[in-house]
Amino acid sequence: MISMSKVNDIRRLRREGETVAAIARKVGVSRDTVYRYLSLGDLSPKAPVRGVRRSRLDPYRPLIEHWLDEDRESWRKQRHTAHRIWVRLTEEEHVQVSEARVRQYVRMVRDERRAAAHEQMLDLEWAPGTAQADFGEADFYLHGTRTRLSYFVLSFPFSNVGLAQVYPSENAECVCQALRDVFEFVGGVNANLSFTT
Repeated sequence: MISMSKVNDIRRLRREGETVAAIARKVGVSRDTVYRYLSLGDLSPKAPVRGVRRSRLDPYRPLIEHWLDEDRESWRKQRHTAHRIWVRLTEEEHVQVSEARVRQYVRMVRDERRAAAHEQMLDLEWAPGTAQADFGEADFYLHGTRTRLSYFVLSFPFSNVGLAQVYPSENAECVCQALRDVFEFVGGVNANLSFTT
């Protein structure tokens, strides 16, 4: 085995375009040694891989998840806390485990479920020419008086552009006028228009 400084010299000289024979002469090793160290991948020391530790609660995970699933249909005050899960495990299932261990395990299960739910979210992809229309309300100063008025927004999600106009109300006449104004401004009509509710 050669020193790391020689290995680094071999790799550096090869990056600089030296031939294998020239590298062997300059470093003072055989060509086979040069070939061997050039063919190796990353020589950095590998971080130790910790084995997956099994928990005494792993066999009860389906039951714990079942209780958490039932909680979705229950009133918030009736849902299982980690303490309640510990009580049920020790009394109903006769599991010999500390409450702290159950709290830690329930937190891990909830975190994993939250992460899995987050991964299931879909990215919204919009086709060019798609538009969304909506109304909102805001306070404006009209002739020095604070007045609550409606505003119409037409957004184009593909290009992240939104255009807004202020109107006195949210009726069909205002929608038609707003759409006409926006389409005249952009110089065309969208093929796909959706109204949010």
